[in-house]
Amino acid sequence: MELTSQSPVGLKILHVQGIFSPEHGGPAHSLANYCLGQARRGNDVEAWVLEGFPHTSPAIRLPSRVKTVVSPVGFPAALGRSTEMRRLFSTIQDPEIIHLHGTWLRAMHYGALEARRRRVPYILEVMGMYEAYSLRQKWLRKRLARWWFQDTILKNASCLHVNSAAEGAHLRKLGFRQPLAVIPVGVDTEAIEKRQRAIGGSSPWPELKGRSFFLFLSRVHGKKGIEVLLESWAGLAPSKKEWVLVLAGSGSPDYVAYCKQRAADLGIAERCFWTGQVTEDQKTWLLSNAGFFVLPSYSENFGNVVPEALAHGAPVITTDAAPWAGLRTQRCGWVVRPTVEGLSEALTEALGADRTELQAMGAKGRDWCRKEFALTRVLDLIDQTYHWLLARGPAPSAVLLD
Repeated sequence: MELTSQSPVGLKILHVQGIFSPEHGGPAHSLANYCLGQARRGNDVEAWVLEGFPHTSPAIRLPSRVKTVVSPVGFPAALGRSTEMRRLFSTIQDPEIIHLHGTWLRAMHYGALEARRRRVPYILEVMGMYEAYSLRQKWLRKRLARWWFQDTILKNASCLHVNSAAEGAHLRKLGFRQPLAVIPVGVDTEAIEKRQRAIGGSSPWPELKGRSFFLFLSRVHGKKGIEVLLESWAGLAPSKKEWVLVLAGSGSPDYVAYCKQRAADLGIAERCFWTGQVTEDQKTWLLSNAGFFVLPSYSENFGNVVPEALAHGAPVITTDAAPWAGLRTQRCGWVVRPTVEGLSEALTEALGADRTELQAMGAKGRDWCRKEFALTRVLDLIDQTYHWLLARGPAPSAVLLD
């Protein structure tokens, strides 16, 4: 266990999340943004997380303005059990609100029980884990978890935090009637612009110096449609010799090796560049210099990296399995079926566009992101929801009561 502390000011907010390692991608990044942003606003913020999951590095330690409590995950890690975390919950100093992030792990159960014991409201960010695609993966384990404890956590929540209206509608179809706070994942646009000014133009990878590339950046996971992307690129690569596909992010070693072998089998190993896990500065360089960004997922409740790409000025290709129809209406990207045919059509158009056209699309996306997905706006919506749950204000426009 590791603790860092700050002086209590404003609301006492306790966040609980299971995996908080860099490899966890968007969820780890968004929780860090929530905690640091709320602390900057004068709240007393704690983040309770686990570490020790297979194929993950140690949990992120946040700066000292946020109290970070890191407990070891027990066996089996898939359950997200931690005797230490459960014991330490009794030492919490009177939280006013508990915000849970994610499902399926017993850590969420501990947080929900503690909230009910102390009679304080808790809000659960579902994070897409009840989407149809997600429920089909490891379906027996999830069905047992729903019966054992997971559905009870949702039903007893004071409010369910969803990242898109589509995710909320799906929960309603499943029968959950709790109030829904429809709040997107926020992007720290100010921090991105600061990094863009600081990093300059030199490439962190000599292999990409002077190259035209398009970018996949996410977890390397079967859900992300990487195999469809590789097959689509294989069909186009011979006629687009000036372009290379960059794939950034980490995943299970076996699946990463499988994807690299798939690229070799398709004859495009030399036209794909794999970076592995990237730092924030490296991410900014990639998104700032990519011709466009592609996320060919089979399912996304939100897709955190999409607004990040927009904030960096990168046009986006994604699928209709993600809630990003606005890319069309805002004229800053493409939305296609998660198939080789659908993706190939969008890639053909994007790869055939001139640089000026892509830059114009990127500028539209950046403006849209600043307006709708800026972290400051998201923190305002979360703050309004907290105060409503504490009977200190009216229900905000983001909250759906029926």
